[in-house]
Amino acid sequence: MKTNTIILEGGLGNRMRVAAAAYTLALKIQQPLRVLWLPQWGMPCRFDQLFLPLQTPLPFQLRDAQGLEKIIYTRARLSNLWMPRLAQKLLYRHIILAPQIYYLNKDGFDYEAWFRQGNAFMTAYRDFCSWDDALLAQLFQPLPALQQQIDQQTARFTASTIGVHIRRTDNQQSILQSPIQLFFDTLDRLLQEQPDTLIYLATDDQATKQQMRQRYGTQRIITSTQPATRDNDKGIQDALVEMYTLSRTSKIYGSAESTFSEMAAKLGQIPLYVLRCDSNRSKC
Repeated sequence: MKTNTIILEGGLGNRMRVAAAAYTLALKIQQPLRVLWLPQWGMPCRFDQLFLPLQTPLPFQLRDAQGLEKIIYTRARLSNLWMPRLAQKLLYRHIILAPQIYYLNKDGFDYEAWFRQGNAFMTAYRDFCSWDDALLAQLFQPLPALQQQIDQQTARFTASTIGVHIRRTDNQQSILQSPIQLFFDTLDRLLQEQPDTLIYLATDDQATKQQMRQRYGTQRIITSTQPATRDNDKGIQDALVEMYTLSRTSKIYGSAESTFSEMAAKLGQIPLYVLRCDSNRSKC
């Protein structure tokens, strides 16, 4: 029986959640499962540029694609004449592609039975079974240099440090549903109740950093000094540091439709409050 294979797609948070779902599935079916990490648009970084090698007792692999795997399992598109899809169909009897998972989840699809058939291939950016938040610390341990940055960032944290994640740039739903005024209103009320609160701000937008500093002061706002970019290796490493730093706050006020806020809360096992406009109103 050939090894079942899952290809991680999407950004950092999506890949982490799919890997956790895959590990949970492997525990249930007790069959070999290979989970491969390939750089793609929006995720130029390799797994080994972010995390320590995974050590698990199961026949479960979570690693970078190697050699021919990089060709066979890359995303099929016009530029490669869709050849990877042909190779995948020749290698695997059962195939599920990432866009299908949304509908399969709604229909209550039995992934365990499907994978137990063996010779199964899936691409995924959405998780497909429930999993324990504690798994994230087991599967994902940042490289020592990145862990050092996380420790340095959190050195100023107190028990009353809260996290704020404001997603901007390419996420239109976050921009529309979670405008910065919602964060201002929430933080203003919170600071009236707890004046000693510190704010760790994670954002992919430099203008947002400036607005928050102007309103709340540089002594209260703790934020990364690195440029907010996600289109190169360094940018993704900075994003990882931000996610883990955010996870060490006491609670998070996050943006709508953002996996980043959710994964940070799961990593720290802390409360997440997503700030969004009331869908029953025409405006915020």
